[in-house]
Amino acid sequence: METKSQVSKTHPEYDRMSDKWQRCRDCVSGGDAVKAAGTRYLPSLKDQTTDDYEAYKTRAKWFGATWRTIQALTGMLFRRPPVVETSESVNALLEDVTMSGVSFLTFAQQIAMETLTVGRVGILVDYPSQSTEGMTAAEAAKLNLRPVMQRYEAENIINWKTAWIGNKTVLTLVVLTEEAALEGSQFEHKTETRYRVLDLVNSKRINYRAKDGFNWIRVYRVRVFRIDDKGEDEQIGGDIFPVMSGKPLDFIPFFFLGVDDTTPQLDLPPLLDLVDLNLDHYRMSADHKHGLHFTGLPTGVITGYRPENENDKLYVGAAHFLVLPDPQAKASFLEYTGQGLSAIVEELERTEAQMAILGARLLTAEKKATETSQTAQIHRAGESSVLSSIASTISRALTQALTLFSEWAGSPGKWSVVLNNEFMPPEMTPQELSALVSAWQTGAISMQVLFDQLQKKEVIASDLTLEEMQAQIGSEGPRMPDMGVEEV
Repeated sequence: METKSQVSKTHPEYDRMSDKWQRCRDCVSGGDAVKAAGTRYLPSLKDQTTDDYEAYKTRAKWFGATWRTIQALTGMLFRRPPVVETSESVNALLEDVTMSGVSFLTFAQQIAMETLTVGRVGILVDYPSQSTEGMTAAEAAKLNLRPVMQRYEAENIINWKTAWIGNKTVLTLVVLTEEAALEGSQFEHKTETRYRVLDLVNSKRINYRAKDGFNWIRVYRVRVFRIDDKGEDEQIGGDIFPVMSGKPLDFIPFFFLGVDDTTPQLDLPPLLDLVDLNLDHYRMSADHKHGLHFTGLPTGVITGYRPENENDKLYVGAAHFLVLPDPQAKASFLEYTGQGLSAIVEELERTEAQMAILGARLLTAEKKATETSQTAQIHRAGESSVLSSIASTISRALTQALTLFSEWAGSPGKWSVVLNNEFMPPEMTPQELSALVSAWQTGAISMQVLFDQLQKKEVIASDLTLEEMQAQIGSEGPRMPDMGVEEV
């Protein structure tokens, strides 16, 4: 059925990027998803039947470099938990920011994984449409009238617009897709696609007076649509105008995240080159396995033999005798001895090395020779540059979301979220440790400076204070030197 829907129209940039996102999603999902895509990633050979192609595809091996790399990089990002600054009352809400049991830390990790996977994700900060005017904070909390954060994947952010308003670029439209549960039997799982439209509109109810006369202002509006049986847009419910402190918002509380910035502009997935190499490796693996299948086992060959009876059978194996009445008849095995497959093996190894360079360094075996610290730093530079950019972008977006979340929860202020930016454990050599302790012993630095340096190098746990450490030392008593025991 041809749809007449307008709300389901997609942004041109969305259309341009959707294929790239799908490649990334399939590679992250693993071999089952890649193989289910069939000829999208693995073209069939000439004149190959359906059964032959299925066997060809089944024999192919999937090397899970993309997913394992994203796991490793996410682990590096959250090697230390984010530093979150907000009020005590909001801290309690951060145990479940989505109203579905997801903590703020888990929410941040999900945001990071989405950014690493496709290079784009969105955060909507929302508040129930029911008014809390006249309620205490405890009364509102009892009714679950509190702000929430919702994560939207790149594929669910189908359209957006911006405009130049008030001497700055302002987000004026965002269209999001959601799957809504429908009524059915006890055991059915029926859903339909809904379209959540967030926009800024001129309000006829709210105005202000300016020197040059009467002016309208823009306010934030929320609408939800579905596509009916005729393919037309059908609005569900009425228009919603969320309010804060009794006033409608004059902005859309939706925050974009990319690799480099928090604007609606699309970034390429940061690991797209790795994804494409991963798919190339999969195709080569299919050819390699296909070649091994036909050449790995010897093929029996008999020449000059005619069976005496039509139903005579020949057996191969140690428990059988092979009798050939014709003295000219010969039996042998045809066995592959060429070097064609070795070229594919070498290319597979080269591709795995290239994937390591593009972000999957942790997938390769460590070199036997010990790297110098300078060489190791160079090898990690590519990872660190991508992660630093992503950490900075996520920090900015989560700070904006948390600030609005906190204000909606009744705690306005300059709150912040800062993600870890030290991705590898710092190393302290024995010489550095000895120099620090010596400087403290001679009075060149204070105990606090010594403690701070040891904590920075992770010799001391990050959640331990100087006072706690001194108390622990005091409770253990003095350490007596080992003087040895003189034998008599």
